[in-house]
Amino acid sequence: MSFRPLLNFRFWRNGRALVALAFIAAIATPALVADAQAQGRSSELRRGRPIEGEILVKYKPGMASVERAEARAALGNGTRKLRDFHFIRTEYIKLPRGLSTEQALARLNRNPNVEYAEPNYEITLDATPNDPRFSELYAMRNTGQTGGTAGADIRATSAWDIFTGDPNLLVGIIDTGMDYNHPDLAANAWINSVEAAGTPGVDDDNNGYVDDIRGYDFVNNDGDAMDDNGHGSHCAGTIGGVGNNGVGVTGVNWNVKLVGIKFLSAGGSGSTEGAIASVEYAIAIGCRLTSNSWGGGGFSQALLDAINAAGAAGQLFIAAAGNSSSNNDTSPHYPSSYDTPYIIGVAATDHNDGLASFSSFGATSVDIGAPGDEILSCQPGGGYQLLS
Repeated sequence: MSFRPLLNFRFWRNGRALVALAFIAAIATPALVADAQAQGRSSELRRGRPIEGEILVKYKPGMASVERAEARAALGNGTRKLRDFHFIRTEYIKLPRGLSTEQALARLNRNPNVEYAEPNYEITLDATPNDPRFSELYAMRNTGQTGGTAGADIRATSAWDIFTGDPNLLVGIIDTGMDYNHPDLAANAWINSVEAAGTPGVDDDNNGYVDDIRGYDFVNNDGDAMDDNGHGSHCAGTIGGVGNNGVGVTGVNWNVKLVGIKFLSAGGSGSTEGAIASVEYAIAIGCRLTSNSWGGGGFSQALLDAINAAGAAGQLFIAAAGNSSSNNDTSPHYPSSYDTPYIIGVAATDHNDGLASFSSFGATSVDIGAPGDEILSCQPGGGYQLLS
């Protein structure tokens, strides 16, 4: 694995670099790891909490539908294919009663037609709420207003002299959704104009998703990714809160197109399958970047395959390192710790330019650090809140 030094976001002076790294100020921490497969799948099974009775299966190239059906049938009556991720040759399967996840994985991983089988892990948010509200955004320009060190910021004001964003750049907020009606987000919120002008109940743009006018909600399986938690809107506000509009806060990008891609519920939980579905959707609609401030599951080859497929399609995956104050070099945090060139892992810094107390870290596994402690940004319903 190559050495990946920790950098501070303030050194990225070029305005266009801010677009790629805008996600960082609101998210916690990230990291990367050496080849996780070498650690063995049994140890990874113990790392995250698998959702009992649900697995992901990738078949070897050239496997016909009848051979896939035979592999499922071998698991017993009641085995159901819930979703087929054609872009990575992977199926999301519900197991029959009486068959444990570990038993099913053992059977499938012995099948010569199966490349791998793994659990569908539970995934949760990386966020820590805080009640007090500051009147200024120290991450953008730190004058010591929050008691921190003047100059410990991302030099946003210098970058804005050169570049304030691209209204044609599509950024996917893979999270809890986004309040696209918020006064600081509405002008930058993506609208699928073809579906908006089309026939309800019809996939008018033929992208595989019906009525995805406002992104997609994989929790409720519809085209309205409204945020019912708050975390996604907070991340969206830091990435692309409308700038210079005389309202509320300003995002790193004054102009950008933000699309809510919801796979995390109101309670902040989701699954590997939902994360893969979200990445697939981001590819389908042409996102160039995605914000991923979540984690907690074990190593998933299927999710890594999805991220690599997105990268091959020209998409960058920005991931938080985690909030456990752990060393990701020795204790990986996924998805930020996957060893792939398409991920930028981000640690959280505070108003003194130091590592935030909750942030995970890693000398060789974390790519960059940026303000992530007590960040003021958008809240669903038109308000604002501090999150770390």
